[in-house]
Amino acid sequence: MAPSIYYLGVAGLLAYAALANPTAPISVRQTGTFVPKPGYFPATGDDTIAGGIFCISLPDLAAYLQRTGNNPGATGSESPRGQGAVTQGSGPYPAQMTTTQDLPNHTIYAPIKPPTDNISMPFIAFGNGGCSTVGSTYRNFLTEIASHGYVVAADGPPNGGGGSNGQSRVQDSRDSIEWAMKGGATKYGTINLQNITAAGHSCGGLEAMSVSYHDERVKRIMLLDISIFQDNRRYLLSEIKVPVAWFVGGSKDMGYPNAEKDYALLNAGLPSYKASLDTGHGGTYSATNGGKFGKAVVNYLNWQYRNNATAKSILLEPTSAGSLVSDHWNVTYKNWT
Repeated sequence: MAPSIYYLGVAGLLAYAALANPTAPISVRQTGTFVPKPGYFPATGDDTIAGGIFCISLPDLAAYLQRTGNNPGATGSESPRGQGAVTQGSGPYPAQMTTTQDLPNHTIYAPIKPPTDNISMPFIAFGNGGCSTVGSTYRNFLTEIASHGYVVAADGPPNGGGGSNGQSRVQDSRDSIEWAMKGGATKYGTINLQNITAAGHSCGGLEAMSVSYHDERVKRIMLLDISIFQDNRRYLLSEIKVPVAWFVGGSKDMGYPNAEKDYALLNAGLPSYKASLDTGHGGTYSATNGGKFGKAVVNYLNWQYRNNATAKSILLEPTSAGSLVSDHWNVTYKNWT
């Protein structure tokens, strides 16, 4: 596992304890500190801590790690053994990491040229591990996604900056969505604003859950190596009304046991998908084209948004050519037809 992904996914989150006042209000629709209470559903997912109402405070995270004995730096048999090559992705639309003046606190991943076949490209708002504001951290992974005809806005400029004390907030993902809704992404091609995904790794995944909460513009939630830490916040899952997919790193991943819990607690009948690969918390994002996580996520998106039968088989059918199961993923799903 690449050290940079580990640092921003966990150690960067822990470092925040020494840098920020977790009770300081932020300029969002909800400025008070969220206190979970069964039956209490705030208007939005914003909170005074990074990651929003589904996230965990730094003192509570430290206590959680001590209590569970979880080692966020653990790796697995499928972890990358070094930094992968930077490419333009393996998809039909060579892609790049770039920036735009009308969304200055973000990094954009998109096809280099608008696709000549005029495909409609779904939009993804992406939160980084540790809620970092270094938008280049997941470059290999996000470039791969973009090369298959998607536009992604990751929190933070490529070299960092923005946010509060180096961390993003729920509003950062919301800013991405609102930028796309106002037409900001159309410079990269035709954008399908009916198909918006909120996604993220670690703290950024909890940010994705929080921005999706009560926002009907978000049609899918994609959580990478993360889920809710605290049992007293799980009642909030009743407000998640769109399909959720987890891609986690096996039993060594601190997100794994909580993904197991949340998968079971989603609203009855809600389509959900959970795939686990032995990588620990760091996934394979730093590998060339995002490695096996890149392949899995691209196929999930192509199944969901393009009704691609091959991609669906790769996700759901263990014996299909190139299936996730053949790549050593453990796969569980429900309520898909």
